[in-house]
Amino acid sequence: MSAAVAAAAAAALSRRSSSTTTTTSTRSPSESFYAQYYPSVSVSVRPPPLASRYECLKRRDWNRFRQYLRNRCPTLSLACCSGANVVEFLCYLDELGQTKVHTATCPNFGHLYPVDPYCNCPTQQPWTTLVALIGRLRVAFEENGGNPVTNPFNTVDVKIYLNDVKDSQDRSRGIDR
Repeated sequence: MSAAVAAAAAAALSRRSSSTTTTTSTRSPSESFYAQYYPSVSVSVRPPPLASRYECLKRRDWNRFRQYLRNRCPTLSLACCSGANVVEFLCYLDELGQTKVHTATCPNFGHLYPVDPYCNCPTQQPWTTLVALIGRLRVAFEENGGNPVTNPFNTVDVKIYLNDVKDSQDRSRGIDR
């Protein structure tokens, strides 16, 4: 050991012994020395369990639907919500869609692979996305105290709308059913 290291160790020992004599702690001298640099936490904190992707999407969709009802004019409560309001919400989401639905006058109408990728046809949400969204909202409604009998996401209006979306998207791509 070098002289400098020995002197530093002796100084640390003298500091530690002088600090233990002045304090009335139940810790051993080595514990009090480390405690000033590494404070111990006596409470064990457990992280919350991670939510699955499905649960996160369900919560996001439920919050988005409730926000839509709050922003609607006139404001609509969840208890007064009907299938027609759910269809309005789905039409509102079409503004954010990415799937092109070609009109009958478009040269891409009826072609699975578009001839002109830069047409001005309107966009919609894909049918599969809407079906998954309605499924998550149906479950979220019941989990948040809704009656399964009066579930607005399970009405005939919503099912007819989803069938119409599927048919129009299939026809625009040339898929016959």
